[in-house]
Amino acid sequence: MNELEARRQLLADPRRLSAELRAAIEADPKLSALRDELLRRDAQLHRVLTEPAVPEGLADRIVLNARFGMRSRRLGLSLAAAVAAIAVGVPSYLRLHDNRLELARDQAILQHVVEGTDELADNRGVAPAVLRASVAKLGVEVRDPPGYRIRHLANCVIAGIESRHFVIEGPDGIVSYVILPGAHGGADERVLERSGMRALFARHGDVTVAVLGAESMDRGELEKMMRKVLA
Repeated sequence: MNELEARRQLLADPRRLSAELRAAIEADPKLSALRDELLRRDAQLHRVLTEPAVPEGLADRIVLNARFGMRSRRLGLSLAAAVAAIAVGVPSYLRLHDNRLELARDQAILQHVVEGTDELADNRGVAPAVLRASVAKLGVEVRDPPGYRIRHLANCVIAGIESRHFVIEGPDGIVSYVILPGAHGGADERVLERSGMRALFARHGDVTVAVLGAESMDRGELEKMMRKVLA
């Protein structure tokens, strides 16, 4: 098994390893490090997804106290303070939870594109109608701006979710787009950088959309490319 095929299989599922893939990992420290990083990111996503929204038992204690009454003014004030804390704290916690989850998804998208050098190199060409039909299944519409050519289109598994990754080439150079369903928050646009690549992320309905280009592209250029291609 060559390194490219091993990387593809690891990015698809770093946990289930064939005998051939396991042997390739044992023989190549870079593949072993890639698997460790993928497993670490999966564990981070799992922790974010499974954290309790409020401290266990706190809501039950408040309900019981309210039902059976207070024995002192101090206890009543404590209950009022606890209720106020929940009213203010829970929405803030949930926003933080959503933002952390969305950041983890952003990082997974960026890692996928940075490490998917074979996808960036692919230049077989894709008909605009094929791209439109593919992304429409995720509830996204794309435009066909003049002067641009679609180099690559693939269904990729990112953060355990089937997504779309397509690459276009035009006056602005080579630019990647990723559409990842299951957005949890992140209403504001975010920018991340890694390994010579800059990425802009935004929520588009129920999906996260990302446009990724060379680090020489500033945020304004990435925003222009997002508006130019995504309807």
